[in-house]
Amino acid sequence: MTAERGQGLFSNPRPVEALADLMANVWQLGYVTNDLDRATQFMAERFGLTDCRHLPSDTATFLRDDTPVPWEIKAAMGARGGLIVELIEPVAGEVDFYTELLPDSGEFAVRLHHIATHTATGEAEWERIEALLARAKLKVDYTVLIPGRVRAGYVDTRAELGHWLEICQLQPEDIEFFSALVSESA
Repeated sequence: MTAERGQGLFSNPRPVEALADLMANVWQLGYVTNDLDRATQFMAERFGLTDCRHLPSDTATFLRDDTPVPWEIKAAMGARGGLIVELIEPVAGEVDFYTELLPDSGEFAVRLHHIATHTATGEAEWERIEALLARAKLKVDYTVLIPGRVRAGYVDTRAELGHWLEICQLQPEDIEFFSALVSESA
């Protein structure tokens, strides 16, 4: 049963006919922090999220709208048999949309940044979702591209929902990695 948990999180994403359909495909809660090492320790000690794995981000291309921009973060992900928790420490480049949630004082913090959802892959699906967003007067503001792994678009839904929405097209390699993370943590 444990191995099924990870696969179940990503199996057969609900077709997106309305933006609310994305909520049926939530797989991750994304938090920003100003100290990744301290945040992973905090999440382990306070909430029992003991299996947080640091992930490289240097293979990603980051776009603001459709323009590549510098972007550097540190990231870790963990789970307890269900939704994945992502911790992000913004480092340099186009990171204001992360840092604006953190205290100006520099005091340690962990703050909800986004809810991540996944959808079917392919350019036609991405364009269809962008059209749904446009009808709602929303758009993909930032995109993370990791070839062979993921296309993830950040949509600014703070005015409506209080957080960003991340729409992910996960390739089989990422689904396998994240499914293993979930099932190994159960």
